Amino acid sequence: MAIPTSGYPTTLDDTNATPGAGVEFPQPSSSTDLDATNVEHDLLHTNLSLAIVALQTKLGITDSNASADKLLVGSGASTTAWTSTLPSVGFGTDGSGVDVTWYSATAGDNMLWDASDEKLVITGTNGQNALEVADGDVSITDALTVTGTTTTYLNVITDSGTTRTPALTDASAYILCTHGSGMTITLPQDSAVAFPVGTNIVFERNGAGTLTFAAGTGATVNAKGGTLTCADRYTTVAAVKIAADTWTIFGNLG
Repeated sequence: MAIPTSGYPTTLDDTNATPGAGVEFPQPSSSTDLDATNVEHDLLHTNLSLAIVALQTKLGITDSNASADKLLVGSGASTTAWTSTLPSVGFGTDGSGVDVTWYSATAGDNMLWDASDEKLVITGTNGQNALEVADGDVSITDALTVTGTTTTYLNVITDSGTTRTPALTDASAYILCTHGSGMTITLPQDSAVAFPVGTNIVFERNGAGTLTFAAGTGATVNAKGGTLTCADRYTTVAAVKIAADTWTIFGNLG
């Protein structure tokens, strides 16, 4: 009977482990002599004690019963616990990462973090969404390259009031100004609403009243000939923030 020097089994024995020179946990029968070769009682006890100590070392201490849908995790100081609150997970080390693949229920569809190319690759099914953002924003600091087609929809907002100062949620929106007596749009300075440079908002004179544009305190609005009104009903004027506190409007001015 072999004695594992580390305490940990070097092979996985089972209840059918026939006593032999390389078997660490043999299964003697009821008639086996306790001092028979390869089932020596003292050696078997030694192996069992070593295995129990090794198991405790690996699993830790303190009472913690297994429960449904929980994992056993190390909690430090040689303790473990069954928990559904998992610690942060990292793969590899900083500067020496590894590829990580998440597989789907469809063969060939997966999400791969490619450590060597430093990119996330999503392989989905043609004609189906491979990435959806159900809520929240998407921010891209560097360039976005699209080799396929893109589909975007304007956020159409109806405003029946007589005044409006655009909010950040109006960025890239199409705003219908429906008041019959007219509306004044005040394009704000940065201290009031910090629109990013490049923000574009389209306003439609949908109502019969005049659509007028004005600059917020500290802001500047540029327009051809200094005209700050939309000329006709059912036509549009676009406002683009071109610099800090500075807007340019263009379209059917008059």
